[in-house]
Amino acid sequence: MIFKGESAVRRIVNDVTWQKFRLSVLALKRVLDFKAPFDFAAAVKAGPVLLVGEGNLSFSTVLSALASVSASNITATTFQTKDQYSEETSRNARVLYRRGVRTMGGIDATSLSRWFGRRTFDLIVFQFPNVGSREPLYGRNPNHILVRRFLKSAAEHLTLRGRVAITVVNSSHYDGAFDMDGAAERNDYTIPVVYPFYFSDYPGYSHVKTKDDGISALDKGDEFVTYVFQRNRGAVRKWIMP
Repeated sequence: MIFKGESAVRRIVNDVTWQKFRLSVLALKRVLDFKAPFDFAAAVKAGPVLLVGEGNLSFSTVLSALASVSASNITATTFQTKDQYSEETSRNARVLYRRGVRTMGGIDATSLSRWFGRRTFDLIVFQFPNVGSREPLYGRNPNHILVRRFLKSAAEHLTLRGRVAITVVNSSHYDGAFDMDGAAERNDYTIPVVYPFYFSDYPGYSHVKTKDDGISALDKGDEFVTYVFQRNRGAVRKWIMP
């Protein structure tokens, strides 16, 4: 027999235990599989690279300088059309043109075959994808749906050794919103491996929102990671406590 007082105490203990568990889960961060950042420049030097959702084209501009004579391997695309480019974006597009980089506007990263037919790439890059909405789509966070559709589209344009790289903020909130593992499994990719990403490695790179071309809400104190995907099904989710 359990007395009323004892039952109340048990409920309190259970509530406290649950709250501690919930907070520990919220504090989880993705394990970094590598200490060194992913080498985007080396990837450009090795073969054709496609960048999507490039906003103001500043990442492509910095990357093309780092890749030097291999810059012509880069195809840089934006969701906004070229007539919607800001002055900064247009300036970067001219720099890229002089370096031999192909730029394209009005490209939807979830429907790449409309513009690239059967063309393939060794690497397809999406830096900080964000739909700018929190309204659920099919019962899921819209950013998860975006990544899932992007991975499906990108799969048709990867070489046999091809990879997909997606950079986001490293936090439990973003990991829950994007659910990279789930998006990978849904599209027959391996569970992604994770690298740190540092803006300081790309001086001159400034992320902007694609939706309104405004300054990104990314905080300078945030940690960033690059998820790298390859085709074929993979292993288990990995976590680490901070």
